[in-house]
Amino acid sequence: MVEFMKCGGCGGDMAREATICPHCGWDLSAVLSAPPPPTVMQRFREGGWRYFVYPLLIALPILGFMRLRATGPGPDLVTTLRWMAVGDGGRAAELETIHRMHEIGAAASRFMIRENEMPPFGGDWAGVLASSSTARVRGWIPLVFMGADTAMSPASVRDMYEVRATDGWNRPYRATATPLPRDLDLTTVPQVAADLDAGLHATFFTIDRPNFGEGQWMRLELESAGRDGVFDTADDLYMVSYIQVGHVFRLLYNPDEVQQQIERAYTIGRQYFRIDGSSYDLIDARLLAEYRLTSLH
Repeated sequence: MVEFMKCGGCGGDMAREATICPHCGWDLSAVLSAPPPPTVMQRFREGGWRYFVYPLLIALPILGFMRLRATGPGPDLVTTLRWMAVGDGGRAAELETIHRMHEIGAAASRFMIRENEMPPFGGDWAGVLASSSTARVRGWIPLVFMGADTAMSPASVRDMYEVRATDGWNRPYRATATPLPRDLDLTTVPQVAADLDAGLHATFFTIDRPNFGEGQWMRLELESAGRDGVFDTADDLYMVSYIQVGHVFRLLYNPDEVQQQIERAYTIGRQYFRIDGSSYDLIDARLLAEYRLTSLH
């Protein structure tokens, strides 16, 4: 009895001991003598690595640039590369937190100039102050008074210049606004005296102290729970701000000069503040804020 097997070429029957198919001429001996197909590792060693390495060489700079936009540059190359690889340790969130704190104080100052009263820091206080934000009053292009519509600004600008009740980690602030008595030398109040001794900033770059002898003043304290999200721990961020309620008018002043002073105070959103708990000083924060605004968009 003859045993058959299937031809590898046409699928027809051929004797098991045969090497040539009688139907199509397929040669089994040629197949048996052919070398085995190369393995994946052999193909990789013989040049297949190019299909992985070349796209990677193209993708790495692009991915690195995208990552650098989110983390920003570190003080040295090692720090920058570590931030790009494993994250910035909350650096961007901390920056947004302290910048928004400053924006809240500036918006509160503008509100009090316009309304001649303290803003409510209960309920939706961020919604009340939103129209007094820097982006709404001065424009959303840094240092240029134009485009004064927050909805027109890129997302990175809104992150930095909108008034929000949440910090850079999207957690709510603790906000405490305290009116200060008018018939008292405020420099003798222990809390105020301690703040003056610690120093207050008139801007991110200058140190000054308020003139408590003029008008009504408010002390605003903002607190963020920081990276761990728990209040009253070592990584909390604080801002103390002293803001004048309204504007002091004096008889016999030149009306044009008074108007100019009011407009300037309203545009700037003047406050005297100090931010504690951040690992960056205020100049660093301002420069990093500008970096984020120009690098993200």
